[in-house]
Amino acid sequence: MAEGIIETVLYILGIGVVIFLLSMLFKEKRIILPLITSLLSIIVFIVSFFVNSWEGLGLAYMSFNAFTASVINLFVLTMINKSKNKEKPGS
Repeated sequence: MAEGIIETVLYILGIGVVIFLLSMLFKEKRIILPLITSLLSIIVFIVSFFVNSWEGLGLAYMSFNAFTASVINLFVLTMINKSKNKEKPGS
């Protein structure tokens, strides 16, 4: 059972790091990529119900991991943006 939890955490961390690094490429609108990822993962989760047997379960598992990573990234990027706005005296 612990192997499954560790695997899920590693998938979430891996996907989360990729989303974070790619979103750092955008200067002003860093939140766009995690939003797009979360919407795509919801769509893939819905589609996974129409795919037969184990493939649908795998799609649901990966979409859950991508959604979790994108929500964590939204939280982190929001905190980064708020801290940058605090540092600017005129904002």
